[in-house]
Amino acid sequence: MIATSRHHTGAVMTTNTSVAHERLLYRLFDTFNSYDVEAFAACYAEDAVMHDVAIGKTFTGRAEIAEFLRVWLAASPDSHIEIGEPIVAGDRASVTWTGTGTLTGDFAHIPGAIHGSTVNQRAVSVMRFDAHGLITEHFDYYDMFGLLRQMGIIPAE
Repeated sequence: MIATSRHHTGAVMTTNTSVAHERLLYRLFDTFNSYDVEAFAACYAEDAVMHDVAIGKTFTGRAEIAEFLRVWLAASPDSHIEIGEPIVAGDRASVTWTGTGTLTGDFAHIPGAIHGSTVNQRAVSVMRFDAHGLITEHFDYYDMFGLLRQMGIIPAE
């Protein structure tokens, strides 16, 4: 038997859908860790929107999301993310994660970072999925002040 639940839209969602969304989350972070930009972008709907809340930027569509990752990996080619256990409910999911890396290039999204800085960033991602099981909206929340300190932009106490 498959458990079902009704959400605010009145649509019936099955646990199979939640399992598929959870698998996509793991695939998303696996593709990040393997530096596969195209596979990473393929986890998103064509018209998906990614919000990096801390830096106040929004990336719209697969091409912009892929470019965001290219810029990130060019600045920190040893980047790695470890995720916590995702919480998936219907067409929404959240997951905690810790990202690490060493800045060896210019990070266009955050100018002024000192090359050689190492970062260890804890964050939460909140996502919504479309009817095809792809990410349609993605919000990242993290401690920007702490990140700027680690990057050498704000002096340590």
